[in-house]
Amino acid sequence: MNRRSFIVPILLVLSSMAMSADPLKPENFQYSRTLQGPLKPGKVYKVALPGEVLDHTAIDQRDVRIFSPKDSLIPFTILKEHRPAIPRTQYKLNIRDFSTAKGSTTMVLAVPEDAEAIRMLYFSTPNRNFKKSISISSSNDKNTWTPLVNESLFDFSRNVDLRKTSVSFEPVQCRWFKVVLKDVDFPPENEAVQLKYKDLEFSTTGKSAVPFRINSVTASTRAKNTKTNTTDTMELKNFTTTTDSRDNTVISFSTGIPISSISIVTTTPAFYRTVSLKGEQVILDRHDVSLASGTFYKFSLGPRTEQQLKLSARPSDTGNYKLTIFNGDNTPLTITALQLNWVRRNLFLVPELGTLQSATLCYGNPKVAKPHFDVARFIRQDNWEQHNATTIEPESSVKNTAFQQAEKPWTPEFSRIALRLLVLMIVAVLGIWLYRLLSRRQG
Repeated sequence: MNRRSFIVPILLVLSSMAMSADPLKPENFQYSRTLQGPLKPGKVYKVALPGEVLDHTAIDQRDVRIFSPKDSLIPFTILKEHRPAIPRTQYKLNIRDFSTAKGSTTMVLAVPEDAEAIRMLYFSTPNRNFKKSISISSSNDKNTWTPLVNESLFDFSRNVDLRKTSVSFEPVQCRWFKVVLKDVDFPPENEAVQLKYKDLEFSTTGKSAVPFRINSVTASTRAKNTKTNTTDTMELKNFTTTTDSRDNTVISFSTGIPISSISIVTTTPAFYRTVSLKGEQVILDRHDVSLASGTFYKFSLGPRTEQQLKLSARPSDTGNYKLTIFNGDNTPLTITALQLNWVRRNLFLVPELGTLQSATLCYGNPKVAKPHFDVARFIRQDNWEQHNATTIEPESSVKNTAFQQAEKPWTPEFSRIALRLLVLMIVAVLGIWLYRLLSRRQG
């Protein structure tokens, strides 16, 4: 068999599948929103895409288009609203005064004269299994003190991987910090201190307190080197909750939101659960991959409530997710809603010809190709803030009752089909070549 005669039909099939689709029209999209003008040619306009729009698009927003009143396409590009990372500056504070009295420790810390505004204090300690209340005040003259925060420091590592030895507050420019640490009130011998939830004890017993040592105190301008992202949030109540064979809670949901983190809304007062988030990845086929793992917890610690209800994650290729909460022997959490968080997407459009009184933002058809406009070459992630863009607020969403799928729609499935055919073609050619090689040797 001639290999060329085998390859040519395959290439013809692939080329026929890749034929360009008919020009898109507004009726090829399920939703639309009006953008009121006037929109002048060559001028840059910015539209912050709301969650209701993103929820009905593909994860990469490939099914977004803007049409003029005459149904011609208007060039645009979509960018994340994030800026370069702001570095963290740290200062080691000098302890200038120290005193103890009746289970209370007071420290006065000196801040360097050239220090920037402080947002956080980190306490380095070798101690484990402790709970301390902490109050922090600031001053510029050591006479007048301004209260900043009342919080807790704790370590529950005897039971779970849970430790907090830093305190954050609103940025403050000062020369001095006063820190007051107070011990918990210990109960009688062998009784647990205050917090106990089912089989977990976030506490220590009533034995004599171990001396609390602070190795150093470090001030920081922020928690870490961070990008100053603008994050949007949308509440999701359209999800399915089931229980697997091990009584773990499995929450399934679908969304076009390009999530950066997910939070739970629950009425359960106290818990500590490990969680995992899985989503679909598309290569040759669809299969589940791990997107994130971590812990959710909530409990009372003296007058304060400590909680962690957010899980950082990356988006699924298809927008399908499964959030598993491992319950152990505990009662499943009562979850009323999910909060989806993402870095804001801004759409920048530049009309080409003539002033337009309005335009139509259309979206909601994952079977269309990603657009390619020249505007993406000069409005980029590194310079979008330098453009003098006029902000436009899109009007309310309108559902297209006359929605029509394009006659020859491109689909993301095409790349998988083409790749499968290519792999099959290579395997077939190699098989034929090996067969002929073996036949010649045997002959």
